[in-house]
Amino acid sequence: MAEEGWTTSYCLNKDGFPKLLYASMVRIGILDHPEYVGREYEEYGTQRCEVIIHIGASRDFPDINPWVVSTVRFRFEDSYQAVARKALRYLCQIYEKPICRTPMRFFPPFVKNSPVWVARMKTLEGPELREGDPTIVFMTNYLLSLDKQYDRQAKYLRRCIRRAEEAEKQIRELQVQLANAKVQATEAESHEAAAVEAFKQAEDRHTQQLKDIYLVTRARRRIVSMEDRECPILDGIPIATMEGKIVDTPPAPPPTEASLEIGSPDGEEILPLAQPPPGDGTSPHAILLEDFSSSKA
Repeated sequence: MAEEGWTTSYCLNKDGFPKLLYASMVRIGILDHPEYVGREYEEYGTQRCEVIIHIGASRDFPDINPWVVSTVRFRFEDSYQAVARKALRYLCQIYEKPICRTPMRFFPPFVKNSPVWVARMKTLEGPELREGDPTIVFMTNYLLSLDKQYDRQAKYLRRCIRRAEEAEKQIRELQVQLANAKVQATEAESHEAAAVEAFKQAEDRHTQQLKDIYLVTRARRRIVSMEDRECPILDGIPIATMEGKIVDTPPAPPPTEASLEIGSPDGEEILPLAQPPPGDGTSPHAILLEDFSSSKA
């Protein structure tokens, strides 16, 4: 029968502790078969098996209620043996006085410091040896020594299991840290790629700005060089000839005192003429014609 991963079995054909448990239960009046309910599962990558055994009430001792025992191992084949042994120890502890009339009186109970168990052990040792059959004495001592050795090995196994569980926990934490480190490395790589792209864009902008500045400066230098190649304008009034050349006029004579004293009819100052006055016998047209002839020559 299986329900949500749990299976139920009586383990009637299983050798070892299951057969011994059922025989002891019959001796004290428990006629119901013990039920082994177990499930196998995986925890943190490790195979586990949990088994629970149900022990019914005794017909001879109805005041003792049914009880259960559970254990956790790795496989069902190991778990039902361990839980049957654990149930036997509880059985010898719960039915401590009735078990004295059965061959299971020397099976170690769960608590070994009770007065009944201490008195029972004294019958196997010392001068007060009251057990008549020496075979029972030696076999009991041998089985008790094996039980102690089993307890030591089980304790050592539990320490190893605890260390293995701690190691598995550390491995899981390290795996989480590794995953976080990978995420951080990926983010750092993306940030680096973004920074490289931004640097490249900034470099391209800077290069373009340098090109623009170079072109503007080059145009300015060209304009300045063209301006430097033009003829300078000297003092005086330039006269443009028919060929487009500028001919400088001779400087005007300095003003005389008479010209400074004579004013215009409107009272304004008369500006000096750039050409000589017509009273000297030379007209402006004649001067222009003469300058034109000289330029042609």
